[in-house]
Amino acid sequence: MASSRRKEKPGQKLSSASVLCQSGTSSAALVTVDWEVVVPLGPKAVFHVGAIIRGSIYIHGGILSVGSTQPSDQFYKLSVGISTMWEKVRTPGSPARSNHSAVVVDDRYLVLIGGWDGRKRIPDIHVYDVQEDIWFPVRHFGFPDGAGLSSHTANLLASGDILVVGREGSLRIQRRHGNAYILSGSIQRREYTYKEYSREVTSRSGHTADIIDNNIYIIGGRNDKLLEKAGGFRKGSLSSCSILSTILEKIESNSQSAMSKLPCGRKNHISAANERCIVVHGGETFDGRSREPVGEMFLIYLRSPTYFYKLDTTHVSRAGHVCLVMNDKVFFHGGFSGRSCVHSDLCEMKLVSR
Repeated sequence: MASSRRKEKPGQKLSSASVLCQSGTSSAALVTVDWEVVVPLGPKAVFHVGAIIRGSIYIHGGILSVGSTQPSDQFYKLSVGISTMWEKVRTPGSPARSNHSAVVVDDRYLVLIGGWDGRKRIPDIHVYDVQEDIWFPVRHFGFPDGAGLSSHTANLLASGDILVVGREGSLRIQRRHGNAYILSGSIQRREYTYKEYSREVTSRSGHTADIIDNNIYIIGGRNDKLLEKAGGFRKGSLSSCSILSTILEKIESNSQSAMSKLPCGRKNHISAANERCIVVHGGETFDGRSREPVGEMFLIYLRSPTYFYKLDTTHVSRAGHVCLVMNDKVFFHGGFSGRSCVHSDLCEMKLVSR
């Protein structure tokens, strides 16, 4: 990673901003978004990770049945647009993990961070090199002993550092050790160091995090404070993802009013973002209305003040799935619905014309 890149400053105070929801009434019909199954059969997984490298989708780990404490080491590849058959990657060294996170470096390396290994929550780091077809562990330093790291998020910054936010565990442990870390180092040296970034970040797990226009938007992962915004971050390129812009334009052309109150807190949902908005799907809610994953979708319009818009959906309920943005398309894979149904499908977001 080039040393000439501007480095984020570990430990600097986050600049958090409140986000408002605007009220209003309108008889305009809600914009309808659906999920179309594009590959029905694939690896079953929930609480796994997914990534796009060199035009292919990679899926790693997770658990195969709801409630299981045994993570999988499964690793699959799908060549999008070329095949509808998942290819099992049998390269030795794939770690058994669930509730971990992943980033892609240089469109070559899949970097797995933290997760549950079947015995405990760990901050360990493993890397898969797509070009050389090898797995290797990476030494790490600086993460507090006994803190554990799972159900967190990881975002690659423009500097080459990785921002790690949130984790499971007791509030006492989280207050003691913090909730945001900068991971700095080098894949070539096979060495990374965790440095606490700030204790200003609210404790969360099972949330999502998107970096847009030098701000990070952290959604869910607790029963209150649905959206947290903080400035001072830089990311590399962000997909324009035209389907998200089309949904937003449809909302505006329909003169649809914003939601009168914020959606309830949720966890284990997914989010897809471009420079103007974030779309959130599914998850498990904290309001007690449902004990099963929901199919709700809403759009967050990133203006000042911020607006939330409800989307009409066919209620494809899912939680613990992974979101994949490829050019102008948004996919999700796997997850669970009902009380215990773990899925293996790959679905694509579609705007329904009415």
